[in-house]
Amino acid sequence: MVKISIITISYNNLEGLRRTVPSVLSQSYKDYEFIVVDGGSTDGSKEYLEANSSGITRWVSEPDKGIYNAMNKGIAMATGEYCIFMNSGDHFFSALTLEKAAPELDGTGYCVGRTIMVEEDFASMCMPPKSPTVRFLKDNALQHQSTFIKTELLKENPYDENLKIAADWAHFIESWYVRHHSYKPMDVVVAVFYLDGISAQQPRQVRAEFNSVLKRLFPDGMPKEKETKEQKLERLTAKVKYKMGRAMRKKPLSRDWKILRNSFRFLWKDLFV
Repeated sequence: MVKISIITISYNNLEGLRRTVPSVLSQSYKDYEFIVVDGGSTDGSKEYLEANSSGITRWVSEPDKGIYNAMNKGIAMATGEYCIFMNSGDHFFSALTLEKAAPELDGTGYCVGRTIMVEEDFASMCMPPKSPTVRFLKDNALQHQSTFIKTELLKENPYDENLKIAADWAHFIESWYVRHHSYKPMDVVVAVFYLDGISAQQPRQVRAEFNSVLKRLFPDGMPKEKETKEQKLERLTAKVKYKMGRAMRKKPLSRDWKILRNSFRFLWKDLFV
Protein backbone atom coordinates (compact mmCIF):
# COMPACT_ATOMS: atom_id res chain seq x y z
CA MET A 1 0.00 0.00 0.00
CA VAL A 2 1.04 3.58 -0.64
CA LYS A 3 1.72 5.68 2.44
CA ILE A 4 0.18 9.15 2.16
CA SER A 5 1.22 12.25 4.11
CA ILE A 6 -1.78 14.50 4.75
CA ILE A 7 -0.60 18.00 5.66
CA THR A 8 -2.87 20.65 7.15
CA ILE A 9 -1.82 24.29 7.48
CA SER A 10 -3.79 26.54 9.82
CA TYR A 11 -3.69 29.88 11.58
CA ASN A 12 -6.46 31.14 13.86
CA ASN A 13 -9.02 28.99 12.05
CA LEU A 14 -10.50 26.78 14.73
CA GLU A 15 -13.78 26.39 12.87
CA GLY A 16 -11.87 25.27 9.80
CA LEU A 17 -9.94 22.66 11.80
CA ARG A 18 -13.25 21.31 13.08
CA ARG A 19 -14.18 20.56 9.45
CA THR A 20 -10.79 19.28 8.32
CA VAL A 21 -9.57 17.08 11.18
CA PRO A 22 -12.65 14.79 11.41
CA SER A 23 -12.59 14.25 7.63
CA VAL A 24 -9.01 12.98 7.91
CA LEU A 25 -9.57 10.81 10.97
CA SER A 26 -12.66 9.19 9.39
CA GLN A 27 -10.78 7.82 6.36
CA SER A 28 -11.24 4.08 5.83
CA TYR A 29 -7.76 3.89 4.27
CA LYS A 30 -5.34 3.85 7.19
CA ASP A 31 -1.89 3.90 5.60
CA TYR A 32 -1.44 7.62 6.11
CA GLU A 33 0.23 10.06 8.46
CA PHE A 34 -1.43 13.29 9.53
CA ILE A 35 0.73 16.39 9.97
CA VAL A 36 -0.65 19.72 11.21
CA VAL A 37 1.36 22.95 11.06
CA ASP A 38 -0.33 25.70 13.06
CA GLY A 39 1.08 29.22 12.96
CA GLY A 40 0.85 29.87 16.69
CA SER A 41 -2.92 30.39 16.82
CA THR A 42 -4.61 32.12 19.78
CA ASP A 43 -8.23 31.15 19.03
CA GLY A 44 -8.30 27.73 20.71
CA SER A 45 -6.76 25.85 17.78
CA LYS A 46 -3.82 24.61 19.86
CA GLU A 47 -6.14 23.23 22.52
CA TYR A 48 -8.24 21.53 19.82
CA LEU A 49 -5.15 19.89 18.34
CA GLU A 50 -4.05 18.71 21.80
CA ALA A 51 -7.48 17.18 22.37
CA ASN A 52 -7.22 15.28 19.06
CA SER A 53 -3.51 14.52 19.24
CA SER A 54 -4.08 10.75 19.40
CA GLY A 55 -5.11 10.84 15.72
CA ILE A 56 -2.43 13.31 14.59
CA THR A 57 0.99 11.90 13.77
CA ARG A 58 2.91 15.16 14.23
CA TRP A 59 1.84 18.70 14.92
CA VAL A 60 3.43 22.02 15.82
CA SER A 61 2.03 25.38 16.87
CA GLU A 62 4.57 28.13 16.34
CA PRO A 63 4.94 31.35 14.33
CA ASP A 64 5.83 30.94 10.66
CA LYS A 65 6.71 33.21 7.76
CA GLY A 66 3.57 32.63 5.70
CA ILE A 67 1.55 29.91 4.01
CA TYR A 68 4.35 28.39 1.96
CA ASN A 69 6.84 28.49 4.83
CA ALA A 70 4.30 26.47 6.81
CA MET A 71 3.71 24.08 3.90
CA ASN A 72 7.47 23.56 3.56
CA LYS A 73 7.64 22.75 7.27
CA GLY A 74 5.04 20.06 6.67
CA ILE A 75 6.98 18.69 3.70
CA ALA A 76 10.13 18.46 5.82
CA MET A 77 8.25 16.30 8.34
CA ALA A 78 6.58 14.07 5.73
CA THR A 79 7.63 10.42 5.40
CA GLY A 80 4.92 9.18 3.03
CA GLU A 81 5.39 8.43 -0.66
CA TYR A 82 2.85 11.12 -1.57
CA CYS A 83 1.78 14.40 0.05
CA ILE A 84 -1.59 16.08 -0.12
CA PHE A 85 -2.39 19.47 1.42
CA MET A 86 -5.79 19.61 3.09
CA ASN A 87 -5.57 23.01 4.73
CA SER A 88 -7.89 24.10 7.52
CA GLY A 89 -11.47 24.59 6.40
CA ASP A 90 -11.34 22.16 3.47
CA HIS A 91 -12.09 18.46 3.79
CA PHE A 92 -12.12 15.13 2.02
CA PHE A 93 -15.24 14.42 -0.01
CA SER A 94 -16.05 11.25 1.91
CA ALA A 95 -14.58 8.67 4.28
CA LEU A 96 -13.75 6.52 1.23
CA THR A 97 -11.71 9.17 -0.60
CA LEU A 98 -8.22 7.86 0.16
CA GLU A 99 -9.34 4.27 -0.40
CA LYS A 100 -10.47 5.22 -3.91
CA ALA A 101 -7.46 7.42 -4.68
CA ALA A 102 -4.66 5.18 -3.36
CA PRO A 103 -4.73 2.65 -6.25
CA GLU A 104 -4.17 5.57 -8.66
CA LEU A 105 -0.93 6.62 -6.93
CA ASP A 106 1.39 4.67 -9.18
CA GLY A 107 4.57 6.71 -9.05
CA THR A 108 3.30 9.56 -11.24
CA GLY A 109 4.64 12.91 -10.01
CA TYR A 110 1.28 14.71 -9.84
CA CYS A 111 -1.99 12.75 -9.47
CA VAL A 112 -4.92 15.17 -9.52
CA GLY A 113 -8.54 14.41 -8.69
CA ARG A 114 -11.75 16.39 -8.86
CA THR A 115 -12.74 19.15 -6.44
CA ILE A 116 -16.11 20.49 -5.34
CA MET A 117 -15.76 24.26 -4.96
CA VAL A 118 -18.22 25.98 -2.62
CA GLU A 119 -19.02 29.62 -1.93
CA GLU A 120 -22.13 30.34 0.11
CA ASP A 121 -25.01 28.75 -1.88
CA PHE A 122 -23.02 28.28 -5.10
CA ALA A 123 -21.11 25.06 -5.80
CA SER A 124 -19.37 23.64 -8.86
CA MET A 125 -17.18 20.70 -9.84
CA CYS A 126 -13.59 21.51 -10.80
CA MET A 127 -12.12 18.95 -13.19
CA PRO A 128 -8.37 18.45 -13.68
CA PRO A 129 -7.27 18.82 -17.31
CA LYS A 130 -6.77 15.54 -19.15
CA SER A 131 -3.76 16.95 -20.97
CA PRO A 132 -2.60 20.32 -19.59
CA THR A 133 -0.99 23.01 -21.69
CA VAL A 134 0.83 26.16 -20.61
CA ARG A 135 -1.97 28.14 -22.23
CA PHE A 136 -4.49 26.36 -19.96
CA LEU A 137 -2.32 26.84 -16.87
CA LYS A 138 -1.76 30.53 -17.63
CA ASP A 139 -5.23 31.17 -16.24
CA ASN A 140 -5.96 28.06 -14.17
CA ALA A 141 -4.44 26.35 -11.15
CA LEU A 142 -4.69 22.77 -9.99
CA GLN A 143 -6.54 22.53 -6.68
CA HIS A 144 -3.96 21.48 -4.08
CA GLN A 145 -6.73 19.95 -1.95
CA SER A 146 -7.15 17.28 -4.65
CA THR A 147 -3.52 16.94 -5.74
CA PHE A 148 -1.29 14.08 -4.59
CA ILE A 149 2.38 14.98 -5.16
CA LYS A 150 5.39 12.69 -4.88
CA THR A 151 7.09 13.62 -1.61
CA GLU A 152 10.59 13.34 -3.06
CA LEU A 153 9.62 15.88 -5.72
CA LEU A 154 8.56 18.36 -3.02
CA LYS A 155 11.64 17.76 -0.88
CA GLU A 156 13.97 18.29 -3.85
CA ASN A 157 12.16 21.46 -4.91
CA PRO A 158 10.19 23.07 -2.04
CA TYR A 159 7.67 25.86 -2.52
CA ASP A 160 9.01 29.33 -3.33
CA GLU A 161 8.44 31.30 -0.12
CA ASN A 162 8.93 34.60 -1.95
CA LEU A 163 5.47 34.04 -3.47
CA LYS A 164 2.53 34.72 -1.18
CA ILE A 165 -0.38 33.11 -3.05
CA ALA A 166 0.67 31.21 -6.17
CA ALA A 167 3.71 29.11 -5.16
CA ASP A 168 1.83 25.80 -5.54
CA TRP A 169 0.73 26.83 -9.05
CA ALA A 170 4.31 27.89 -9.89
CA HIS A 171 5.65 24.61 -8.52
CA PHE A 172 3.46 22.57 -10.85
CA ILE A 173 4.29 24.56 -13.99
CA GLU A 174 8.01 24.35 -13.30
CA SER A 175 7.90 20.67 -12.29
CA TRP A 176 5.74 19.62 -15.23
CA TYR A 177 6.92 21.83 -18.09
CA VAL A 178 10.54 22.63 -17.17
CA ARG A 179 11.57 19.56 -15.14
CA HIS A 180 9.32 17.15 -17.09
CA HIS A 181 7.76 15.42 -14.10
CA SER A 182 4.73 13.29 -14.90
CA TYR A 183 1.06 14.15 -14.42
CA LYS A 184 -2.24 12.34 -14.60
CA PRO A 185 -5.87 13.20 -13.85
CA MET A 186 -7.92 10.89 -11.62
CA ASP A 187 -11.61 10.09 -11.91
CA VAL A 188 -12.04 10.53 -8.14
CA VAL A 189 -13.72 13.37 -6.26
CA VAL A 190 -11.11 14.12 -3.61
CA ALA A 191 -12.00 17.28 -1.74
CA VAL A 192 -14.48 20.01 -0.93
CA PHE A 193 -12.85 23.43 -1.17
CA TYR A 194 -14.44 26.58 0.27
CA LEU A 195 -13.72 29.82 -1.59
CA ASP A 196 -12.83 31.89 1.43
CA GLY A 197 -9.03 31.57 1.26
CA ILE A 198 -6.48 34.23 0.39
CA SER A 199 -6.25 33.31 -3.31
CA ALA A 200 -10.02 33.66 -3.78
CA GLN A 201 -10.06 37.01 -1.99
CA GLN A 202 -7.12 38.60 -3.82
CA PRO A 203 -7.49 37.83 -7.56
CA ARG A 204 -5.31 40.78 -8.61
CA GLN A 205 -2.37 39.61 -6.52
CA VAL A 206 -2.85 36.09 -7.88
CA ARG A 207 -2.70 37.47 -11.43
CA ALA A 208 0.39 39.51 -10.61
CA GLU A 209 2.20 36.47 -9.23
CA PHE A 210 1.11 34.34 -12.20
CA ASN A 211 2.55 36.93 -14.60
CA SER A 212 5.78 37.23 -12.60
CA VAL A 213 6.35 33.48 -12.66
CA LEU A 214 5.52 33.17 -16.37
CA LYS A 215 7.95 35.98 -17.19
CA ARG A 216 10.70 34.23 -15.21
CA LEU A 217 10.07 30.81 -16.77
CA PHE A 218 9.49 32.11 -20.31
CA PRO A 219 11.55 35.30 -20.73
CA ASP A 220 11.23 35.09 -24.53
CA GLY A 221 7.46 34.79 -24.45
CA MET A 222 4.94 32.00 -23.96
CA PRO A 223 5.83 28.71 -25.70
CA LYS A 224 4.09 28.01 -28.98
CA GLU A 225 1.67 25.14 -28.46
CA LYS A 226 -0.75 23.56 -30.86
CA GLU A 227 -3.92 22.77 -28.95
CA THR A 228 -6.04 19.76 -29.79
CA LYS A 229 -9.80 20.27 -29.92
CA GLU A 230 -10.09 18.56 -26.54
CA GLN A 231 -7.46 20.81 -24.96
CA LYS A 232 -9.13 23.93 -26.32
CA LEU A 233 -12.50 22.76 -25.03
CA GLU A 234 -11.04 22.12 -21.58
CA ARG A 235 -9.47 25.57 -21.50
CA LEU A 236 -12.60 27.39 -22.66
CA THR A 237 -14.84 25.38 -20.32
CA ALA A 238 -12.63 26.30 -17.36
CA LYS A 239 -12.65 29.94 -18.45
CA VAL A 240 -16.43 30.12 -18.80
CA LYS A 241 -16.95 28.36 -15.45
CA TYR A 242 -14.61 30.84 -13.72
CA LYS A 243 -16.30 33.87 -15.31
CA MET A 244 -19.78 32.58 -14.55
CA GLY A 245 -18.81 31.81 -10.97
CA ARG A 246 -17.57 35.36 -10.42
CA ALA A 247 -20.67 36.83 -12.08
CA MET A 248 -23.07 34.73 -9.98
CA ARG A 249 -21.56 36.16 -6.79
CA LYS A 250 -22.65 39.70 -7.74
CA LYS A 251 -25.96 41.47 -7.16
CA PRO A 252 -28.67 40.76 -9.80
CA LEU A 253 -28.18 43.82 -12.04
CA SER A 254 -24.38 43.65 -11.93
CA ARG A 255 -24.56 39.89 -12.37
CA ASP A 256 -26.72 40.06 -15.51
CA TRP A 257 -24.57 42.78 -17.06
CA LYS A 258 -21.37 40.86 -16.33
CA ILE A 259 -22.78 37.64 -17.83
CA LEU A 260 -23.87 39.51 -20.99
CA ARG A 261 -20.50 41.29 -21.33
CA ASN A 262 -18.51 38.10 -20.77
CA SER A 263 -20.65 36.26 -23.31
CA PHE A 264 -19.81 38.78 -26.04
CA ARG A 265 -16.13 38.74 -25.08
CA PHE A 266 -16.08 34.95 -25.14
CA LEU A 267 -17.73 34.75 -28.56
CA TRP A 268 -15.44 37.35 -30.09
CA LYS A 269 -12.09 36.62 -28.46
CA ASP A 270 -12.15 32.86 -27.91
CA LEU A 271 -14.38 31.39 -30.59
CA PHE A 272 -13.77 33.65 -33.57
CA VAL A 273 -10.20 34.84 -33.01
